[in-house]
Amino acid sequence: MQVPEQDLMSPGGASSSLLFPTSSLPREGRMITVLSIDGGGVRGIIPGTILAFLEQKLQEIDGSPDARIADYFDVVAGTSTGGLVATMLTAPNTQRRPLYAAKDINKFYLEHCPNIFPAVW
Repeated sequence: MQVPEQDLMSPGGASSSLLFPTSSLPREGRMITVLSIDGGGVRGIIPGTILAFLEQKLQEIDGSPDARIADYFDVVAGTSTGGLVATMLTAPNTQRRPLYAAKDINKFYLEHCPNIFPAVW
């Protein structure tokens, strides 16, 4: 489905072309890939482990050690800790590449989980 240009306007009237450039909108018949990551506190280690495995396999298939999860999905989102994982997978570095590899997620959780998810008892 083609999105008319006027539908690319934000509620305030300013163009949202920085967020949704016309060139990156899906073309008719093109599949959109979505990665949705569930929450669950420190259990973010579970999707971290699975995503690290997936990223490793994608690197093997592509023959590129620089391949990242974000290269294969149009949308990456999550709830709660899944949102943190999604941010880690998609936040850009200065070269506009993902700042973190999926293999970095578990190391981050193990190092920072006491501060992010303090014990309540």
